[in-house]
Amino acid sequence: MYDRIDSINSLLKREISRVISLDVKDHRLGQLVSITSVSTSRDLQNATAHVTVLGDSKVKKDTIHGLNSASKFIQRILRKELNIKHIPSIRFVIDDSLDEADKILKLLNSASTDGPKS
Repeated sequence: MYDRIDSINSLLKREISRVISLDVKDHRLGQLVSITSVSTSRDLQNATAHVTVLGDSKVKKDTIHGLNSASKFIQRILRKELNIKHIPSIRFVIDDSLDEADKILKLLNSASTDGPKS
């Protein structure tokens, strides 16, 4: 069962990315939008797409609002193009893991340059 969900998550990640880059025309979307992962529920009814957006918090917020507004449109396109019995409802959330990693890296670099000197 998990192999099936993993393959569906991978397929949805790739196809949602393609639809966003080619078909979604929303002025709220940031310049660089990337789907980092998709998590589908066990019953395949719902999917959460984790998104990274290049820009400040306003750009990120606007992009998520734009993507969530376009989710039904994205589902319709996926329904036409994919050979899956049921396309899950898609919800987009911001993925802050890259921002957190950047903060940690800066802290580590700061600690190594400001550390005790012999």
